[in-house]
Order: sequence, then C-alpha cells, then structure tokens
Amino acid sequence: MSLEGLPYGSTLGPGRWHLPPASGLPVVYAASSRALAQLEKRVHANGVAPVKQALIRLELPLGAIILDAHNDLALESPRWRLDEGYTQGVGVDWLQSTASLGLWVPSVVEPQERNLLINPAHPQYTSIAVVKETLNFEFDPRSF
Repeated sequence: MSLEGLPYGSTLGPGRWHLPPASGLPVVYAASSRALAQLEKRVHANGVAPVKQALIRLELPLGAIILDAHNDLALESPRWRLDEGYTQGVGVDWLQSTASLGLWVPSVVEPQERNLLINPAHPQYTSIAVVKETLNFEFDPRSF
C-alpha cells in the first residue's frame, strides 16, 4: 500500500505550513507518535469526537533526505507559533525546493513534539510504504 491516491488534509484548505489548495503545493502531515496524532486530530475536530479512524505508519525509503527545522523554529521567538503567514512561508519555500522528501517541524499544539511534513512532489514520495496499524485508533469521549 502506498500514499498515492489517499486524500490528505492540505487539499481541504490552508494550514499551518501550507497555502490553500489552489496554490498547487499539497503536503502530507504526519505526527511523530500515536499520542501526538491523537492530540493533533483533537485540535482539528471542532469538539466532535472522530469516529472510524485508522492509524497508519509510514515507512520512508532508505536514504530519503529528511530535513529538520524543529529545533531552529522551536528556539526562535514565538513568531513561528503566532504568525501562520510565517510558517506557511517556511513550508512553501521547502515544498518548492523539493530538496528533501520530508521536513521535521514543531507541533504548534505541543512545541516539544514534532510533525513530519512530506512533499508529494518529491520523486521518492511514491516509494513511501503505508502500513495500517492493527490496534484500534479510538478517542476517549471525555476529551471532547
């Protein structure tokens, strides 16, 4: 199974690290852990507990170049957290360069954690393997 043909959130509208879909620069967001995936999903669920969710694990190709902006951004002034235009600029510059398959960035929800941005325009994108986790990915309704 691969990421090809799977929908991703950047096609729905602008986000922290990307512009609206009309920009032609889609991006895939991946959390670095199961817990962060839940936290990120909760933030974007508008108070409604998601149902029928599946968690997938991505296996990146050997030798894939992954850049790391997490530490640089997390140590900067709070600007990166408050100014979505700034982070969108970082994301757009990275996407347009196609220099790497992925870019680690801090999570705005929890800046000590990180998300991986994945560039669908990168030549290695089609080599990412997708593994569906067998454990249920359920949300505790008390958190909504």
